[in-house]
Amino acid sequence: MAAALDMPLGTYSNYESTRYKKPSLPLDLTRMIASVLANHGVDPAEVMKLAGLSEDEAEPEAREIEAHKPRQLCVTLPVILPSEAALRDMFRSLLVMVPDGATKDEVAEILARRLPSGLAAIGPVLLDPVAAVSIAGEADPQVPAKAHPEAEQRSRT
Repeated sequence: MAAALDMPLGTYSNYESTRYKKPSLPLDLTRMIASVLANHGVDPAEVMKLAGLSEDEAEPEAREIEAHKPRQLCVTLPVILPSEAALRDMFRSLLVMVPDGATKDEVAEILARRLPSGLAAIGPVLLDPVAAVSIAGEADPQVPAKAHPEAEQRSRT
């Protein structure tokens, strides 16, 4: 939490220890904590009560924090990608859309915009039952990623 609040661990730990004798946390600190915890599904109005705010006082603070909360959350998920050959073909087809003389930033923007449709064009990934391992780490009868036959045929034409 100290790192998320960009403060020294010792400073933050003072607030969590019995050394902090005040009945409530400073309002600015509570706002920062509520903002961090809101990104992890904790209701900011509940956190704002740590500053000694009543429910009526905490609600506007919570609305303000929710308004500044990122609209997207980042999560880590296991992902199965198409084969290297399928990805190479997809990137080749995406690079065709990049005009000559484009800057790296322009190329990056074009590729980022087109990547979802490029992956969709590859088609479903087929899994090899011998090679894949499940998320739990146990052998799972699945297939290594291969391009969908229709996508391979499209890339040859």
